[in-house]
Amino acid sequence: MELKHHEIEELLGVYALDAVSAEEADLVEIHLRECPRCRAEVADHREVAASLAHVGSSAPPGVWSRIAGSLEEVPPQLDMARVVSMRGRTPRRSVPLRAAAAMVAAAAAVIALLSVQVSHLDGRTDQLASALRKQGIDQAVQSALFDNTARRVDLRSDDGVTFAKAVVRDNGEAYLVGNNLPKLPEDQTYQLWAVTGGQTVSVGVLGSDPGVSAFKVSGQNVSLLALTAEQAGGVATSTKTPIVRGLLPVA
Repeated sequence: MELKHHEIEELLGVYALDAVSAEEADLVEIHLRECPRCRAEVADHREVAASLAHVGSSAPPGVWSRIAGSLEEVPPQLDMARVVSMRGRTPRRSVPLRAAAAMVAAAAAVIALLSVQVSHLDGRTDQLASALRKQGIDQAVQSALFDNTARRVDLRSDDGVTFAKAVVRDNGEAYLVGNNLPKLPEDQTYQLWAVTGGQTVSVGVLGSDPGVSAFKVSGQNVSLLALTAEQAGGVATSTKTPIVRGLLPVA
């Protein structure tokens, strides 16, 4: 069997993906020995295939520009006369179908690659949003610390070893600004309570490893803050002994 140059070109994409018959592979390899243009095209196909095999990593320089350039090329006119009965003909007419299948597979891989890149972008966006939220809390804490009317609270354990510090503004905005609380298991959380008028109310569920945290107290009659360790999600009322507690100075 002999193939013309344009027939060899039809096989290059599927040849690069090892999707041709042994006879076709032999004919392509013989042709490649004497055709630098086709050798370069096969190399490009394999470079793209290698890039798609490592989804999530950066593609080699120039790969995407070559893909974009190929997409801008005017497609050849359809030769409707070639759609003829397969009876008595050799199976070589199936080559365009294999090429189309390879193109579909490559397109699916490109879509997967783009999905991973979008996922990475979403992750970076989430990180940026988190950083902005933290920056906002940090600025609010700085403002509270420089507020001469804000009350500072020093919460301590009974033995004085464990501590947490808070600042409470006149408008009820409050912040936990520092602590040496041990990290709790993931199924537990620190919960902050305020005692006012003889009643104990929850003012914040702070997680298993609280850092700088915002909470809010109502009114000027809060006399004490306390932290307990509760089940994850917090509780409506607590029977636990406070880990740390501290009196609020009189406003």
